Amino acid sequence: MFSRIIQLPVGRKSFFLFGPRQTGKSTLIRQLLTGKAHMEINLLKSDVLLKYKKNPELLRRETDFLAKTDPASIVFVDEIQKAPELLDEIHLLIETYPKKISFIMTGSSARKLKRASVNMLGGRAWEFRLHPLTHVELGDDFQLDTVLLKGSLPPIVEERNEDAFQTLQAYTATYLKEEIFDDVLTRNISAFSRFLDLAADQSGRIVNFSTISREAGVTSKTIKGYYEILEDTLVALKLEPYLKSARKRLVVHPKYYFFDLGCINSLTGRSYPSVISSPTVHGMLFEHFIILEIFRLLTYGRQFFRIFHWQSSHGAEVDMVLERENKVFAIEIKSAPIVHAGDLRGLKSFIADYPHATPLCISTAERPYMAGDIPVIPWQMAFGADYLSIL
Repeated sequence: MFSRIIQLPVGRKSFFLFGPRQTGKSTLIRQLLTGKAHMEINLLKSDVLLKYKKNPELLRRETDFLAKTDPASIVFVDEIQKAPELLDEIHLLIETYPKKISFIMTGSSARKLKRASVNMLGGRAWEFRLHPLTHVELGDDFQLDTVLLKGSLPPIVEERNEDAFQTLQAYTATYLKEEIFDDVLTRNISAFSRFLDLAADQSGRIVNFSTISREAGVTSKTIKGYYEILEDTLVALKLEPYLKSARKRLVVHPKYYFFDLGCINSLTGRSYPSVISSPTVHGMLFEHFIILEIFRLLTYGRQFFRIFHWQSSHGAEVDMVLERENKVFAIEIKSAPIVHAGDLRGLKSFIADYPHATPLCISTAERPYMAGDIPVIPWQMAFGADYLSIL
């Protein structure tokens, strides 16, 4: 069991907890409910699902009884997207028992709920996301190269490499390629499967929809729809281009980062430590790790920065731009411990356009140092006790 750092208002407020499968949503909620009065409805059980789909009003009757016998209870509905009709009952119950009963609802994403135009409770329930384990949660069990190889999904982290990749292959085949495919409007599963392999290979690169559409054998519009599904199901993080400069023509295509490094490696066939030892692959995975880690910890810390990438038409590039109100941080990520000023031309070009921005290079250095006018820091320094202390 790992101690998760997400702060959830258990017993104080009704909320949704979304996240890809195997991130530990149900385990976390059950752990937090230990010793608390609650009722659990596990919609993964076929008999339970059938019962509530036939009689959604049963939830109301059960909750009415609960409110009379234990007026400080919690109702936990696991996999709420399997019975979205329950949300109308939950809406009514939140209104009826505003201080007596709270609801916890978990699911892989809100996409199926929103597509079905169901009741999302109109702000009566907050929304949270659970991600794979962060280095903070792994604690002493964290090893950078191990996470770069097999990711940090909770069931994976303690498995041997051979077993981990067997599990990841099953996960990518059954969940990513089949279950998420259920959200695809077309029935062309072979095209979606090809797309998923291509998207994993292109993870972290600027997306050219036309090129991917040719290789997958579907239209650019379809490819854009596939990427929207990955984003909506929390399988991919989308970084829009930072487009606030009039001085240069900028690249306007987004980047997408897959949510877990082990899934990327499984889909692209990188299943051995030697494969990721090459500087190019290691650098790409380290960049993914930092960007995903920043995104996860910003989300958990409720710090509402917007995240972008930046690239000019001349090839000057910055891996990540963080913006909130009048704060802008330009971040370059290098897996090498020694970074020279000449390696940071993209940051210099960005600062020339945005002199108010703060430049920073995150690396694998042991100690911080200056590369010209730009600080280069060990990646651990980017995350303090309050998360992202640099901000």
